Amino acid sequence: MTAIMLAALILIMGFLSSCGEKKDNDINNAVNAEENNNSAEQPIEEDTGPKLTTPNLPDTNWNGREITFLVRGPEFELWQSHDIYVEEENGEPVNDAVYKRNAILEERYNFLIREAHGTGAIQSMAEKSILSGTNAYQVVMCNTQETNNLAMKGYLADLRKVDYLDVSREYWDQNSLYGFTVGGRTLFMTGDISIMANDATWIFMFNKKLLQDLGLDSPYELVRSGKWTADKLVEMMKVASKDLNGDGSMKGKDDQFGLATHDSTFDGLFFSMGMRVSNMNSEGYPELSINNERIAQVMEKTAMIMDKDITFNGDWQAIGTCFEEDRALFYGEVLQCVIRRRNMDTDFGVLPLPKLNEAQENYAHMVHVTACMVGVPNSQGDDEIAFSGFALESMAAESTNWLVPAYYTIALEGKFMRDEESKDMLDIILNSRRYDLGYAAGWGGLYSGYVSAVKKNSTDFASVWDKSSAKAIAAMEKDIDAYKDIE
Repeated sequence: MTAIMLAALILIMGFLSSCGEKKDNDINNAVNAEENNNSAEQPIEEDTGPKLTTPNLPDTNWNGREITFLVRGPEFELWQSHDIYVEEENGEPVNDAVYKRNAILEERYNFLIREAHGTGAIQSMAEKSILSGTNAYQVVMCNTQETNNLAMKGYLADLRKVDYLDVSREYWDQNSLYGFTVGGRTLFMTGDISIMANDATWIFMFNKKLLQDLGLDSPYELVRSGKWTADKLVEMMKVASKDLNGDGSMKGKDDQFGLATHDSTFDGLFFSMGMRVSNMNSEGYPELSINNERIAQVMEKTAMIMDKDITFNGDWQAIGTCFEEDRALFYGEVLQCVIRRRNMDTDFGVLPLPKLNEAQENYAHMVHVTACMVGVPNSQGDDEIAFSGFALESMAAESTNWLVPAYYTIALEGKFMRDEESKDMLDIILNSRRYDLGYAAGWGGLYSGYVSAVKKNSTDFASVWDKSSAKAIAAMEKDIDAYKDIE
């Protein structure tokens, strides 16, 4: 056993205790249908060291049978899949964890994990395989929007009916199940088997040098005390913003900003301040929830934060450079950018996005649609689908033992994080992720209309609702009907 793997094993218990819990999906009161309500007292077991997660699977020999995943290939660059298959160990924690996981399963169950690299048209590649009957891929992993498209075309199996899959287990992300289960049917989801949802989670980072130079409050203490709000963020951003070259205009390549980010922070703030496009009703079907009493406040605060005099809104490379050059106090991007900043000289920390106000009980975080979801083509025979279920269940469970600690505890906290407090912040972030079918599907242009209004500094959501709600409701009902047609 390598030193990396031994370290991962030792750290599993601490990680699982903080990140393996199921969480509520709305800010204050939505009920997760998958919430575990078993309150019976359990016998106290003697602590004998790390306990590995095990699935409830039979001891089956699959005689070298192969399962092929359709995943992102090299042309996706930073978003290429690295969590399904690797050829050999190379000393990188995630790579070696994937190799170890697959080797364990190959020895235990005698099946082989393979991957096919998708190009920019992964959805088209999946459809071609499904419609032709070749079934070249037993599992498809497209981005969230593409996976939803496949589901709405009737190409994916209901994962709740797939033999061997137990979607209630902790290694399947219960927040994704809440967001993507319609009428008791789940056509796609994510979990410990993949690091893509982690990578695609929207976060803030902050520059410690600028914070100290400006004499500002510790963001960590603000988060812990519940005072990390939109107003506090704006207050700090205004102090940090400076026209360094004195030309009277704030430019990303020259000046200092409170925040460096791009348009996806409109989405990140929408979720962080307690909003969703859709929620699930008592019958398990989505309903629009965006038109509520807090929407005008969210629009106002978002426009304040994204004001061009305190926020540099540019392309991903330019905003990264701005942060690395100590010209941005805060930096809004996906969690993967923590790793991208590995060579940054100045120390930085990781933060949740702010709440709307102190009355908001919980922090919340968007998972960008870049995240890949797991789907099983229903064009396969029952035996093939069952084998896919067995492989997915075993891979997800074993990923909890190896891939999750490698990504979370070793790769992020050990190698790239700059302080102990960032570890606590990461706990908050990963435990408060939101998945929203209405956001992913873009029903009727309702959400994009919201963003357009905010960019114009408008708080008039009523006009957006009047223009787009009928189309959004029609699109939502069409999707609901598609789910109802699934047997």
